[in-house]
Amino acid sequence: MEIGILTYHCVPNFGAQLQATSTVGYLRRMGHNPIVLNWYPQDLERMYSKRIPAAQIVAHDFYTKEFLPITEICRNEEQLVKVIEEHNLDGIIVGSDALFKYIPLKNRKYFSKRKLHYIKRNILSVELIDGNPFFGGFATKLSKRIPVVAYSVSSQNCAYQKMNLEEIKQMNSMMSNFAAITVRDEWTKGMVEYVTSNTDVPVTPDPVFSFNQNCYFKLPTKEIIVNKYHLAEKYILISFSTWYSSEHYIHSIATEVEKRGYQAVAFPMPEGLNAAGIENQIPIPLSPIDWYALIKYSSGYIGERMHPIVVCLHNTVPFFCFDEYGTSNKSLWGLRNTFQIESSKTYHILNKAGLKTCMFSYKTKKSFPLPEYILNEVLNFHKDTCRLFSIEQQSLYESSMLQEINCIKKAIK
Repeated sequence: MEIGILTYHCVPNFGAQLQATSTVGYLRRMGHNPIVLNWYPQDLERMYSKRIPAAQIVAHDFYTKEFLPITEICRNEEQLVKVIEEHNLDGIIVGSDALFKYIPLKNRKYFSKRKLHYIKRNILSVELIDGNPFFGGFATKLSKRIPVVAYSVSSQNCAYQKMNLEEIKQMNSMMSNFAAITVRDEWTKGMVEYVTSNTDVPVTPDPVFSFNQNCYFKLPTKEIIVNKYHLAEKYILISFSTWYSSEHYIHSIATEVEKRGYQAVAFPMPEGLNAAGIENQIPIPLSPIDWYALIKYSSGYIGERMHPIVVCLHNTVPFFCFDEYGTSNKSLWGLRNTFQIESSKTYHILNKAGLKTCMFSYKTKKSFPLPEYILNEVLNFHKDTCRLFSIEQQSLYESSMLQEINCIKKAIK
């Protein structure tokens, strides 16, 4: 079958490109012809151009053109519909990634304690319902209806309880176009069930949990990676943004890593490298392929973001995660916040894996863990628990993707 993929495939984000690559690889492995729908709204592209260094954007653009079977560029829903019809697709998979991210009307302004009045937020087109194909509305605009399924989609902890009745009705109408929906976390499951009244929305793995099985090109060996980046045989990656942790704290972790006999290596995010005085560094630009391999062959990962943790789990690499995700319930005009850790996508994964002790959440506002504690968690990592979870996730991925494909086949008949 000719199957379209609609997801964040070309944004300058390592995990986003790897999940798209994994989906492409799965479809090829199953004998289908995947076509990545090259939808990239201009406001989203402009946002990334301000946040990500130009050289790193070029590296992601190169990866997109070199490794993903993309269509011509689509800047709006009308262009997307035209491309879908030109390629005569049999079905479309929407996902994975944070495609159901939505900012309710109630949350489009916030109370500034400093200015003592409400300030309007900047909202991207991918955080709205109208004109956002991720919610499935484009299906009604096709001259010939084709089956569309959503796979392992996340809402990025959307505050869906604050949606009004009109928003719920509109989103429900959009989602009714999906022949099937699976989600990546319990929070998004709650959102979809809240909006659609469907009480049986499956939670399925991120496609990166099957990257090794789905990868259709040769990864560099550990020897190549170690030589290319001048690494020791045993190295631990340290990756932090500049938003939450001080350079002094990050450097103290690196010092403890070295004290335990490992090489501490500062590892970048797409936004850049926060080296924090660490001598050994991985510079940008960095390709998604090398990014994956550097984690896969490491002795451990200490840092932020979700997809590095998924890569670690998939490859049984010890880690300690600093989690920045999750939402809060606000009251008293925003003066009181109650953090809901269940809304964090990283917490969902690690809770399910039985590895919650390997995580610290910034939003709990507790004291940061001591470097000694972090290294003890990494060096005493429960590899058997991790390996079993990885096997379970890969098996669940295979069965749930097969169900999505069968759903498309059934709808065609």
